[in-house]
Amino acid sequence: MNFRILPVLVLAVVLAGCVKDRKGIVFADATASLPRASRLDPAQENLVKAQEHFRNENYGLAENLYRKAIEQNPHNGDAWVGLAASYDRLRRFELAERAYGVVVKKVGYTINVHNNLGYHHYLRGNLAKARKHFDAAHEIDPTNPYVLNNLKLIDSS
Repeated sequence: MNFRILPVLVLAVVLAGCVKDRKGIVFADATASLPRASRLDPAQENLVKAQEHFRNENYGLAENLYRKAIEQNPHNGDAWVGLAASYDRLRRFELAERAYGVVVKKVGYTINVHNNLGYHHYLRGNLAKARKHFDAAHEIDPTNPYVLNNLKLIDSS
């Protein structure tokens, strides 16, 4: 290798990770080579990944990432709701029940909490409790498509 070219290559690599500010000052951009998701804090990153796995019906992976997000930020209500829903889909109802207990303490009875609790009881075969929660969610938002779909589901049972 030609050693006269080496300093030029080193300088090119160093400058590739640099950017200019408005005053023309060059500084290293520490996040330039990181993927977009890595710019989130670890708890948020795990939450985003967990939600993606849940949407793709990878409930075991979602459950694992929701638990990690909760370990990193125990106050994150979205992570607790996702964890409870993942447990439901994995048919680990006792764990789901415990997670819903935490959810209610953290965020209260929101439309999503009522809807998810309704689905939880539906999966367990307790249609009366399921109906109670779906009706409560419907009272909060009578146009919510998820709630309307779940009401149809329970009516056909």
